[in-house]
Amino acid sequence: MQKGAIGFLSVCVVLLCATIMAIPIAGIMGIVGDASAKVQPTKLTVGFMQGIDSMNPYVGLNDASYIFYGFVYDALGVIDNQMQPSPDLALDPPWAVPNNTGDPDMVGMPLGSVWQYNITQNAYWSDGEPFTADDVIYNIWLNAEKTHYESMWAYQPYSYFMHQAWKVNDYTVRISFWDRVTEKPMPASYAYLISIPMLPKHMLQGMNYADIGLNWSGVFSQLESPDMPIVGTGPFIAGPNIYDEWVAGDHLTLLKNPRYHWKADYGKEIKFDQLIMRFFQDSTTMVLALENNEIDIAAYPPTAWDAIKSDVDSGKAHNITAFTGPKITQYWTEIINCMNQGGPNPSRLDPVIRLAEHMATNKSYIIDNYYLGLADPGSTLIPPINKAWHYEPNATEMVQYNLSAARDLLEANGYVDTDGDTIRECTASSYAVQQGYVQEGKKLVYQMLVRKEYPEEKDIAKYIQGQWAQIGISIIYSVVEELKLSTDVYSYNYDTAIWYWSADIDPNYQLFAVSSYAINGWSDCKYESKAYDDNYTLSVQTIDREQRKVFVDNAQRVFYKDNVYIIMACPWQTYAWRNDTFTGWGDWLADPGRSMDNFWMGNPLFFDLVPQVPPPKPPLDWKVIAAGGAVAAAVVIALVYLFMRSRKKEGKIKEGGSPLGD
Repeated sequence: MQKGAIGFLSVCVVLLCATIMAIPIAGIMGIVGDASAKVQPTKLTVGFMQGIDSMNPYVGLNDASYIFYGFVYDALGVIDNQMQPSPDLALDPPWAVPNNTGDPDMVGMPLGSVWQYNITQNAYWSDGEPFTADDVIYNIWLNAEKTHYESMWAYQPYSYFMHQAWKVNDYTVRISFWDRVTEKPMPASYAYLISIPMLPKHMLQGMNYADIGLNWSGVFSQLESPDMPIVGTGPFIAGPNIYDEWVAGDHLTLLKNPRYHWKADYGKEIKFDQLIMRFFQDSTTMVLALENNEIDIAAYPPTAWDAIKSDVDSGKAHNITAFTGPKITQYWTEIINCMNQGGPNPSRLDPVIRLAEHMATNKSYIIDNYYLGLADPGSTLIPPINKAWHYEPNATEMVQYNLSAARDLLEANGYVDTDGDTIRECTASSYAVQQGYVQEGKKLVYQMLVRKEYPEEKDIAKYIQGQWAQIGISIIYSVVEELKLSTDVYSYNYDTAIWYWSADIDPNYQLFAVSSYAINGWSDCKYESKAYDDNYTLSVQTIDREQRKVFVDNAQRVFYKDNVYIIMACPWQTYAWRNDTFTGWGDWLADPGRSMDNFWMGNPLFFDLVPQVPPPKPPLDWKVIAAGGAVAAAVVIALVYLFMRSRKKEGKIKEGGSPLGD
């Protein structure tokens, strides 16, 4: 081939390469991708440091589990933005049926002992079956039937006083309440809010109630329900691999329920496709996941949250909002004293010892140093965030931190360090020996169980160990997983533990949990007090709100004075979320019911979250691309021409060669 032809060919090759290089490769790939790739689903990813202890809503205990149940199941009523009762499966607020209407069902029934619930006609189970009044009746029967009560323990605060349910028509249900001891009709002041998740009758009616309450995994097999392992009516549907994901323990995948009844009933729907629950072993990893846009929101331990907040305030962290405020679940942490006449050291049954422990617990120090000031001091069973029902002890009732007074109290009541090892012993004059709880010489040494999942509680236990040692009481604490702690606590075979309670907005929930009615069920302390039970029962029976408040206060006062719980702190929410992935987080102080903590099903937050999808790329202008390519090609040709001339002068171009080399 002639040298001129070779040179011309080389220039043409360069021209072609230059033209191709001038076209944006990303644009070409975008065209190909847009033509072939599916639209990616929008996902909300939530981080947790608690795993879900059971997928069965009658077995799970912790808050993460209850949040999960609220995703896949509905209740008759829920909580709105302002923490007020709001409709869900029951369209209207339930109402106490008058007893003077001539209705034969109401003969002899006191006002408030029968409540009516009008059910939506738009709800469907996730397998396509309609939700009807029969499902409501089945769930009430499952919980309230006398022979079922102990096995179906999970919702006892609502079911203890339930008697039966019946159908007025396919979408109207009435529920009656009674005194379980006398079996007489009884008003139930809390019946306006019954947060029991509705489970599918058509899937469970062939199963024994004890198996449902104690043994059921919470999912259906492929044989029972192909491709639908959890059958609920909630805003989300469990993915087909939900059980395997739960066993693996790192995440759960939930899908938007396309037939969720809130769209038809209330004009609200979920605006994203998937909800991912991710579980972390430590807060450091969860912080990195938020910073790297792997999760959208999470609640953090106080130390981790404080570091996030500092980074946000300094500008080091971008597109992150850090929020704190009182917990709407009325969460508080306490030291429990087991009231069972057993366990390692029953001397704790002496109220003097429990009072001394309370006096040696510096709640202000605990809040400042272990919750970093992000908590309110604890006192009575209904915390200060629930202003309508909280009782605050007066100046003479309030237990004050005073180590010297605690030492004197123990000394005066026969608990003396007789052998000089700094730990007090029970003597013949002590109440614990006189009542036969322990033998003379028994040291005041107590076991304390602490949750592994909350690292600050280990630090609190260590601090309490040092404080109580100063009054002659020895604590030996063990850090265990919460599942083991709950097993040990509910066996009533322990001395003390650091644990917590959460409750709904009505005082019945929390007051029931420590009544004698809850022993071998919800009670974690086995507390028995006639004065307490009498006031609690009257608080349920009294429909008038002002009169009811008197009994609610009385019950709280009695329990506080018995020092069964030393309620240390009411920790605040410590959440952080990305503000560049979703809009609609809202103002959690003005609208507290939007908090992720809202586990009463139907959380209003999820209906307002809108994914921030990146805007689509503008279409390519091929005229501009061609013009740009021509200009680039001209520049390259000129450079090549000059390069070839210089090379010819030097005599370094081989025959048949190319300026780009072989």
